[in-house]
Amino acid sequence: MLTMVLSPVYSVFLNATKVLHRVEYCKLFDTLLARNLPPVFVRLLLNMYTSHVTRIMWNGFFSDRFSDCNGVKQVGILSPVLFCVYIDGLLQHLARSKIGYNFGMTYVGVLAYADDIVLLAPTASAMRMLLSICDDCANEHHVVFNAKKLKCMQSSTQL
Repeated sequence: MLTMVLSPVYSVFLNATKVLHRVEYCKLFDTLLARNLPPVFVRLLLNMYTSHVTRIMWNGFFSDRFSDCNGVKQVGILSPVLFCVYIDGLLQHLARSKIGYNFGMTYVGVLAYADDIVLLAPTASAMRMLLSICDDCANEHHVVFNAKKLKCMQSSTQL
């Protein structure tokens, strides 16, 4: 007869503030090249992001046109994916820490899509270590997590 054991799960839901505007092109395109993306595709993206201009409409009036120096397009189809590539270093760092949960050989201590990140840990101290790693990597990539949208939850699951 199997005995079910309740195991705590600590979850923290992080949301990065205006993160799509903070993506640094040099880091993004270096990361894409390091992932062996065909240079012609990287060059296409580079051209798309560095040659466009923007203007702002306020009360029915348009500003002068200006170039964007950083960031991915707010409504771009590729933007969530490009941001995940941009912060992949953080995700890999968390996975290498081996802090959190694994299902078989798959690390699931962090789940991410675009500006939303979920951390999963078995203890409060493990969660503090994951948050410390996030803080260090966020500083390196100029990502700011929105404290007002941060949610913490503790639940139990059966093993």
